[in-house]
Amino acid sequence: MPKKHRAIEGVGPSSIMELKAQLYKSQEEAKLTKDFTGSDAQYHRAKERIAAKDSFAAKNSGVEGRAFKDKLELKAVKDGAVSYAALEKKAQLYEKLARGELSDEEAEEKYCVDFFRKGVQRGDDLEPPRTSNSSVSAPPEDLKADGEDDGSLFSTKFAGLGRAVETADISQHVRMVREVHQEVNQAREKATELKQRRQEQATNRREKLKQAYLRKQLEKLKAQQQQQQPQQQD
Repeated sequence: MPKKHRAIEGVGPSSIMELKAQLYKSQEEAKLTKDFTGSDAQYHRAKERIAAKDSFAAKNSGVEGRAFKDKLELKAVKDGAVSYAALEKKAQLYEKLARGELSDEEAEEKYCVDFFRKGVQRGDDLEPPRTSNSSVSAPPEDLKADGEDDGSLFSTKFAGLGRAVETADISQHVRMVREVHQEVNQAREKATELKQRRQEQATNRREKLKQAYLRKQLEKLKAQQQQQQPQQQD
């Protein structure tokens, strides 16, 4: 048998229709808000925020910094400051080398030529062949050349049985020291010449500025005198 509809107090057919209408309205509003909160809405909002930019007007700070640094380096090279500093540094280094004050760290980092190693390598190249007789440590008297004395024995050192290694010759050391002094003198001359040239350029520049200032002052005086002459005639 069909069930009877129970009557609810305060709820009638009109109130049920109002509830259905309110439910339908809320569902439609939810659909609309869901559509506008999707990716399309974000795209439209982002598209509205994007402003037109001129790509040619944009500036790169890194490029500008490198260009400014290149200009400064080019100016320093033209003025001769870089060459002057390099020559001064080289002269100081050679002076330390000549006095024997060059430390190991400076020799490894700054100095390009190791004269001590060159002398040792040259001595190794002049090493005589090893002989079978281990007891022979010096040449006999009859094999000495004419005019050679016993002082030549001090230029050898013994490195084992039957093996003698030539040490760096004194004359070779003197020659290397002379070469170093010659290079130092050349570097000093170049540095002095460059310094004098820079001083002359600075003097000429100051003289030109002075002449230009005096010329402007003279022109001002002439202009004032020309203005005063018509006033005196009146």
